[in-house]
Amino acid sequence: MKEYKTINIEERQDGISIITLNRPNRLNALNLELMEEFLDYMNNLDNNFDIHVVILQGEGRAFCAGLDLIEWNSEESMKKYKQDKKYRYMATKDPIKRSFMLQRKVSQMMIKLRRIPQPVIAAVKGSAYGGGFALSIASDIRVAGESAVFCNAFIKIGVSGADCGSTYWLPRLIGFSNAAEIIYTGKEVDAKEAARIGLVSRVVPDDKVGEEALKLAKNLLSKSILGLRLTKEALNINIDAASLESAIELENRTQNLCSQSLDPQEALKAFFEKREPKFPDKW
Repeated sequence: MKEYKTINIEERQDGISIITLNRPNRLNALNLELMEEFLDYMNNLDNNFDIHVVILQGEGRAFCAGLDLIEWNSEESMKKYKQDKKYRYMATKDPIKRSFMLQRKVSQMMIKLRRIPQPVIAAVKGSAYGGGFALSIASDIRVAGESAVFCNAFIKIGVSGADCGSTYWLPRLIGFSNAAEIIYTGKEVDAKEAARIGLVSRVVPDDKVGEEALKLAKNLLSKSILGLRLTKEALNINIDAASLESAIELENRTQNLCSQSLDPQEALKAFFEKREPKFPDKW
C-alpha cells in the first residue's frame, strides 16, 4: 500500500477502504498535496476489485473545512511549488492560469469520487465547508455526527455559490428550494436540519459516527459485488436520464448482465434454504 502524507488509507480484509483526510491542525482543509494524493488514490480505486465499499472521514474535530486559503496565498507555498517539479504548474504568476489549475484540480476530486465504482459513505463530524461540503454531497450516503455543520461557503468569499458540483447534486438531494437557500446564502446547516431536509441519512452521537458508517458499509458488503457496482453506475447515469423509457432500458441491460452471473443462483438457493445468501467476497 502506497503511503500518503495528507490522507490515511486503511484497506480492510473485508473489502472496505477507510479514507481519512489527515490535516487535523488545519481542520483537514484542502491543499495541493492533499488534492494530488486524494486523486492518486481515487485512480487506484477505479480498477480495484478487492475494495467494494469506501468510507470517507476526517481526522480530528472536522470533516473538511474547505480550501486552505492561508496556504494558497502564502509566499512559502509559491516557493514550494517552484522547487517541486510535481507542483510547478501552480507556481505561475499569472492569476488566471493559477486559478484555472486550482479550480480544475479541486473539482476533479468530486468527479473522481462520484465515478469510482464503489459506493462511498461520508462519515461527517464537525465542519463540512466549501470543498468539504462538496465532498460530502458527492458521496453516495452521508452519516452525520451531532456536531456536523454543512456549509456551501463559496458565496461568503466573494465568488459564485455554484462550485464543485454543488448546483448539480444539491437540488437532486434536497429539492430546488432548499438547495437554492443554502447555495445563495451560504447558511450553516446543522445535523438536525440536515436530517430534516434529507441531506443526511441519519444523525448519531459523534463517537458513534465511524461505527455507524462501518455498520452501513458491512451491510453493503453482504450484497453482490457486481450488482452493487452496476447499481451505482445506473444511478449515476439515470439521474440525468432523458426519459423513463431510457432509464428502464439501462436497468434492463444491467439486470440481464447480473442475472447471468453466479450470484442469483446463490440467492435462489439461499431463499429455498431459508437463509441469507453468501455471495463471494472476491471478484
